[in-house]
Amino acid sequence: MKKIITIRLKEHKYNILISQSTNDFFSIIKNQTKTFFIVTDTNIAKLHLKYLVNLFKQHGYNAKTAVINAGESGKSIKNLSYLYDKALEVGIDRKSCAIAFGGGVVGDITGFFAATYMRGIDFIQIPTTLLAMTDSSIGGKTAANIPCGKNIAGVFYQPKLVWINTFFLKSLPKRQVKNGLAEIIKYAFIFDYKFYNYLTNLFGNKTMSSKDFDYMVYKSCSYKAKIVEKDEKETNGIRAVLNFGHTYAHALETATHYKKILHGEAVAVGMLFSTQLSLKLKLCGKETYNKVKKLLKLTMFDLDIKNNPKQLLTLMKKDKKSVNGNINFVLIKDIGRTVNKQVNDNIVLNVLKGK
Repeated sequence: MKKIITIRLKEHKYNILISQSTNDFFSIIKNQTKTFFIVTDTNIAKLHLKYLVNLFKQHGYNAKTAVINAGESGKSIKNLSYLYDKALEVGIDRKSCAIAFGGGVVGDITGFFAATYMRGIDFIQIPTTLLAMTDSSIGGKTAANIPCGKNIAGVFYQPKLVWINTFFLKSLPKRQVKNGLAEIIKYAFIFDYKFYNYLTNLFGNKTMSSKDFDYMVYKSCSYKAKIVEKDEKETNGIRAVLNFGHTYAHALETATHYKKILHGEAVAVGMLFSTQLSLKLKLCGKETYNKVKKLLKLTMFDLDIKNNPKQLLTLMKKDKKSVNGNINFVLIKDIGRTVNKQVNDNIVLNVLKGK
């Protein structure tokens, strides 16, 4: 399958190429540059880095590499500094192009590096996880974590190309595949009742063909692309809808030091929490809450993760989407219908406590 989705922005446009053909990829980048700086993590380096480097060399390109730690700990200011030093050491200049080869962590830190190295060089996303393919590689969000919060340092910086090659998913552990399903489900909750029914039936039958898989990836990329076109830098509120479940999720990840819970797992719990909050505020009915919970349970997410309510409230108030200490949530009215709303701390705390 070969699909191309074009994202058209005010000052830039780029393609999302969905293809397992390396020729499709190299035909697009043939006039990009001669030198590429491939950034990946320790897990992907063992599995695929040699393969990718050889591909570039076979097509006549110089390929330099840098490897960071796998996991959220790799998205640190320390690793960002390492990338600057490594790039200088191997001769990366302003005409070179960085490549984010990995999951969301690699994509975020490489994008931040590219945006700030020598005041900005081009970069390409080659995501290797389902979560990155369907969400984080698209839209130009780049970031690094600091000890007090996730994604606090960062800029919007669009890639020149996103190449989604589902071949790389074959080596992905089952937990990481499920991790990516959370973002796919999110698109159904916020945009499309029909897509929700499709996923409910698909996961309920407990069988998934490669055709189903390709459809989910394409559908998710299409939703993300449309939102990014309308609100590239989250300035008019449209793109905020993509944060459904994420305010809680980021707080949970910070509270657990990015070690115990994967991003998608935290988002799944966050989406259920946002729906509980919506129910408490009478924005949605019990039927909508049950539908959200049903699909999350069908995908076998752990929805009963223990938490410290006061700690999570404090962390959510530090979220970059909060304004003057007031927490902004994306809440749900029905499947496919959401609203942005500031919620009183006491109500948030009561829902966190299960009241």
